[in-house]
Amino acid sequence: MQTKSLLIVFLVFLFWGMIFCLNDILLPYLKNSFTLTYVQASMIQFTFFGAYLIVSIPAGKVVARTGYKNGIVIGLLIAAFGCACFYPAAIYGIYGIFLMALFILSSGIALLQAAANPFVAVLGPPASAPGRLNLAQAINKLGYALAPFVGTYFLFRPPAATALSDASLVKTPYLMLAAVFLILSALVHFSSFPTLSVADEPVLKSLKVLTRHRRLMLGVGAIFAYVGAEITTNAFFISFLSDPSVSGASLANAAGYLSDYWTFATITGFAGYIVLKYVRPGTLLTICGVTAMILLVIAMLAGGPTVVVSMIALGGFISIMFPTIFALAIDGLGDLASQGSALLLTAVVGGAIIPPLQGWIADHYSIRLSFIVPCLCYLYVSYYGFWTARKENLFTNA
Repeated sequence: MQTKSLLIVFLVFLFWGMIFCLNDILLPYLKNSFTLTYVQASMIQFTFFGAYLIVSIPAGKVVARTGYKNGIVIGLLIAAFGCACFYPAAIYGIYGIFLMALFILSSGIALLQAAANPFVAVLGPPASAPGRLNLAQAINKLGYALAPFVGTYFLFRPPAATALSDASLVKTPYLMLAAVFLILSALVHFSSFPTLSVADEPVLKSLKVLTRHRRLMLGVGAIFAYVGAEITTNAFFISFLSDPSVSGASLANAAGYLSDYWTFATITGFAGYIVLKYVRPGTLLTICGVTAMILLVIAMLAGGPTVVVSMIALGGFISIMFPTIFALAIDGLGDLASQGSALLLTAVVGGAIIPPLQGWIADHYSIRLSFIVPCLCYLYVSYYGFWTARKENLFTNA
């Protein structure tokens, strides 16, 4: 039963990965459609990830009350409704309705994450939790890799490429995803999942206990920094590479490079599942964080093909970060794992706060200089990896 349950949940990871990356396609598209500044366009990320700050703690309570399986079903249904809301947003062409649809969609994804991440972590021996989460996130990154093909097909190919002011074109891919989420919710509902213990403590009591776990609280900061860095990099990836002062790639080619970025991330995500059997999670996190900083500095200073290569290579060193931080942070929480996960997920608000900051630097200085923001975020991620590596090795590596 465990293997079947994991396979179904991995399928859920795949499709919510597509949602995350479609936001990165949506940003440059709606920026052109509504003639937005970088800061205004970054409200897409602000709205989507800002929902985590509001929804994550209640999502943890929902999972505690209903269990992991029902939490996943409810999250899928809310996500399907959010995707369906893109239809009226596209028909009326109002930016505010797009943001409302994104908020609803994000609320569903937040609930999915509050249920699915700890479910994968606790469904098996604690020692292999980082590996299982890395495998799940590698499949999630595969969804990221597929999304640019979907976005490019519907938004950047002729005749769509000549109609960038037509916001109505976004309705088709999101209606398709709404149907997929409905099908997945039915699949999860009618499947047998193992019954796992989930603590249902009062919120304030849970928070009081959780905040005593230094590993968890530092992990909250690491999730904030990592998600902020990843999302702001993704959000400005296409605009950065299509900027004439950087590489001058077309929007379609830049979207293709984004797909290459996530393809590389998918490959290294699967590799991370194997590497973590031999390397301590904290050590690997530190190596990847430092390498990510180096690649961003190269992208900021170089030009032409070098920028493209360094940005694509960056994907290979971020893929293990979220699941590794997550597994390190919730280790030892026991049946409070779902509520610890919910607390961690509030830190996903980094994806809302960091992009507008980078957008402000891009508007007032240059898009090239703005990448100092994710670079500093990866500095903190490297610190968290180094800090955990110095502690007792909680995971036995074969």
